[in-house]
Amino acid sequence: MKFDSIKSRLLLMTLICVLGMALMIANQHLFTTTLFGLQAQHNLLLNLEKELLQLRRHEKDFLLRHQMTYFHQFTSRAERFNRQLSALSPLLNEYDLPVEQTGQLAKSMRDYQQLFQQVVTLQSQLGMYAQSGLQGRLYDIEAAMAGLSFFSYGNDGYPLKVSLQLAMRSYLLNKDSFHHQDVKQALAKLSHLANTQSDTQALALVNKYDNTFSRLSDAYSAMGLTHNDGLQGEFRRQAHDVEEKLKSVESALQPMIKSQQKKVKIISFSIAAGTSVALVLLLVKSFATFHSAFANFVMFFYRCKRQYQKIDTRKLGFSEFKSLAELANEMVESRREIESKLAKAEAKLKKHNTSSA
Repeated sequence: MKFDSIKSRLLLMTLICVLGMALMIANQHLFTTTLFGLQAQHNLLLNLEKELLQLRRHEKDFLLRHQMTYFHQFTSRAERFNRQLSALSPLLNEYDLPVEQTGQLAKSMRDYQQLFQQVVTLQSQLGMYAQSGLQGRLYDIEAAMAGLSFFSYGNDGYPLKVSLQLAMRSYLLNKDSFHHQDVKQALAKLSHLANTQSDTQALALVNKYDNTFSRLSDAYSAMGLTHNDGLQGEFRRQAHDVEEKLKSVESALQPMIKSQQKKVKIISFSIAAGTSVALVLLLVKSFATFHSAFANFVMFFYRCKRQYQKIDTRKLGFSEFKSLAELANEMVESRREIESKLAKAEAKLKKHNTSSA
């Protein structure tokens, strides 16, 4: 098919536009689908980060207030986190992303939950509030001591009991070795006094207090005397490990999203630029051809006033103009023939008039 007519040029422009739009739509559909999948994973990771922040909040609330409500909220939130993490793995596998990182994250999350369960269990042994657990047993023993004459006001055991209680309150407040030693010294003095006075009931209470306090101090040591020691410190480090592994998964996903976005921009721009260049070149060429053909037509009609000169159809470009030129040339040829016949007729008429005269 020769593109030497206005109709064919318009058809070619239409085809270029349609082809460019089709390529653009195909490109957008192909890469947008991929981007939507990657963005869905990114949104899921953002939700996991929010869930982890809520877990850390429930954890801190429990450590501060020692209420089981926060433990139940933590457990429920952790299950939701694990479900969302399970939904993330197939998506990562679909786009050839490091699935093993999600496995490491899931393991780290399980360790985090187990350590928090151990913290809750140990805190339950210590006592969720002052009158529960090992603390509550110490208070019960102190109440039993108040019922014995050995520890009554005015007896030798009374000041030692008061000293023991003060040392105990200081230890519960600070949990340091100095007050721990004070408690042990007060208990040793009470035990010695009870042995001296042969008070078996008092001695039994002192021994029971000593055993309970030893279990309490051991539990506090296991929990951690500071936020970075013992089970509490291990639990905090595990929480940070979960955060780091979650960030590593997001770090692996982010370059893929940026790469896909960049690829979409480059291909879309290439298609748009190629379509635009093709249209511009075709329009420029068509305009130049149209302008040249129109100029030839103007010159043709200008010359027809003075002389019978035919138009050169090879200089017109468009087939529509060539058809018009052929008709115009036929008109010129027809006029020439008519004028030639008219001239002959006039010559005959003139000759006839001359011979008659």
